[in-house]
Amino acid sequence: MTAFARDRPVRALALAAGMIPAWVALALAAPQRLDCVLTDTDTQRGGEKRAIAIEFDEANKTITLDENGRARPLRDVAISNSSMSGGVDGISIGVDRSSLRVVFQAYGAESVANEFGRCTAAAPP
Repeated sequence: MTAFARDRPVRALALAAGMIPAWVALALAAPQRLDCVLTDTDTQRGGEKRAIAIEFDEANKTITLDENGRARPLRDVAISNSSMSGGVDGISIGVDRSSLRVVFQAYGAESVANEFGRCTAAAPP
């Protein structure tokens, strides 16, 4: 019996008791997608908003960033019960799993652009 199979009743009980959010329990089973809206805090007057999507697979420890239809797998991925993060090509992303807040950082030669936002769990395909 695999560790995953042994833990299934425990996860089901914790989910039923309301101890873990439903989307976290589902994330243990299949890749999940988060739809996020970022606000550029470096701009003047309220900031500019843009959408990104984050697909993560906890079992395989992968995160893919979808920006304007361009999917990029992230490297140095870390996924825990409380957060997930990764980066690629001068950007990094971090997501707080309990609040679904996200930080997106783009690194330039002498600057860092920061964007913050909120995500919602997308419906399964």
